[in-house]
Amino acid sequence: MPTGLLGIASTAIMANQRQLATTGHNIANVNTPGYHRQTVDLTEMDPSFEGGQFMGNGVRIATIARSYDNYLDTQVRTSLSASKDADTYFQLAQQIDNVTADPATSLASSLQDFFDAAQAVANDPTSTAARQLLLSNGSNLAQRFATLNTRMDQLREQVDQSLTPTVEEINGYTQGIAKLNESIVAAYSQASGNPPNDLIDQRDLLVEKLSGKMDVQVVKDSTGAINVYAGNGPALVLNNQAVRLGVQASAYDPFDKDIVIENGEHPIGITQSVQGGELGGSHRFTKDVLDPAQNELGRLAAGISVLINDQQRTGSDSNGNPGVNLFSDLTDPSANRFTSFGKNTNTGDAVLTVAFDNAPGNGPAELAASDYHMDYDGSTYTLTRLGDNTRFTAATPEFAVDGLRIGVESGDIQAGDSFLLRPERGAAGRLSVDLTDPALVAAGGIPPGGPGDNTNARALADLQHANSLLGGKASFGKMYTHLVGDIGTKTQAADIQSTAQKLLLEQATSEREAVSGVNLDEEAANLVNFQQAYQASAQLISTANETFNSLLGAMRG
Repeated sequence: MPTGLLGIASTAIMANQRQLATTGHNIANVNTPGYHRQTVDLTEMDPSFEGGQFMGNGVRIATIARSYDNYLDTQVRTSLSASKDADTYFQLAQQIDNVTADPATSLASSLQDFFDAAQAVANDPTSTAARQLLLSNGSNLAQRFATLNTRMDQLREQVDQSLTPTVEEINGYTQGIAKLNESIVAAYSQASGNPPNDLIDQRDLLVEKLSGKMDVQVVKDSTGAINVYAGNGPALVLNNQAVRLGVQASAYDPFDKDIVIENGEHPIGITQSVQGGELGGSHRFTKDVLDPAQNELGRLAAGISVLINDQQRTGSDSNGNPGVNLFSDLTDPSANRFTSFGKNTNTGDAVLTVAFDNAPGNGPAELAASDYHMDYDGSTYTLTRLGDNTRFTAATPEFAVDGLRIGVESGDIQAGDSFLLRPERGAAGRLSVDLTDPALVAAGGIPPGGPGDNTNARALADLQHANSLLGGKASFGKMYTHLVGDIGTKTQAADIQSTAQKLLLEQATSEREAVSGVNLDEEAANLVNFQQAYQASAQLISTANETFNSLLGAMRG
């Protein structure tokens, strides 16, 4: 332990030199992302007991500390995750809102044109031109449905395609955190427990970037390493080990994507555990906006197909024959292929059929705009409406519920098998006009009332305002207005939420910067202070040297 004036001076020189260097380090990193201002913590050297007194021995460096507040850093991570979630959700919702509300792509005008044409046939049932206009407007309506459905499919594909690069970014962050954990633990050991501040800053920055992709929870252990968890889900980083995430086809629908922990031949799905950040926002959009909207659009298309076809078959055409379907027959199971998916762990080979029903009491009015699961436990078949988890049970795999007919096309179902049914998701894309001959428009009633009979044409036109959907509470137009209004409401709420979360993030970042950020004015003042202290310390050495020389001179004299 150094003693005396020279020893005190040397400790002061070292301490003030380190303070100057640390201040310079702060200034150099003023614009470095993730950097936390550093300060030198000083403490007195242990005193010596001499001549009945405790004598001071100068100063020592206790540690070089980061200006860090765990609460504020956690708040920034949480706010960043929420902001990215809200902004991603809003940006995607805005796209679907623009498509459904835009007059150029909206169904409203096409629906009106179709029923105006039906009224024109009712006004002049002998007019071939009016009949042809009805078919043309029907084709335009079907095309408008297809366009909207395609745009929704494209949005779904956009979300799916963004998963892989986002997951790869996450893998880069988690692997970087794991490597830094290893370096930080070694550094703590090497420095007898003193923190390697710059390495910790780098690790915290990676955790912050990771929070922008998904919500994470961080737990520090006694070695200085951190463990990172996916929200309340599985671990992403444990000490110096990071799991690797991947994207693969879902267990049911090969066109859907799941986020998994890659684990050899047995990957572990974690999609439901992912919340917050860009991943959480896109998943929330798909679940809360896109899926319901596409199902609602499909429900409307199915209602139009079934009800207008039913009305067509009620009347007679120009030749006095019973009417035939105007639109594609979505009550035919063959028209709805690829709406049911067996789970990839099924041991049976069954293929299910799903069709829209037109039976009394189970027609379009009962459609629920929902996906379904069907499960078999070896004795009972359970159909679950996923929209509200309502369950229906049967002794056979035949169900007639919610305006649907479900059955088995081929193969056998084994105990433990499970199926996902999506009857309405793509129904809007399957709607088309099958009738091509205007003479086959069934304007007349049965029995025919002659060439000028418009009985059925009037009934067809009246369907525009009939409350034939949503349990007899909504017409076609009201259903579409409800769809557009629901998307618009969700988009507006998302806009407000996105703006609010950005403000909260700015506030949290500002509060952290007030504690951890580098203030150049403050650092400039510190430079002057520490430089003066350094010069005074150097003067102590000079004084000690003069004192020593004087003592030598006295001894020589």
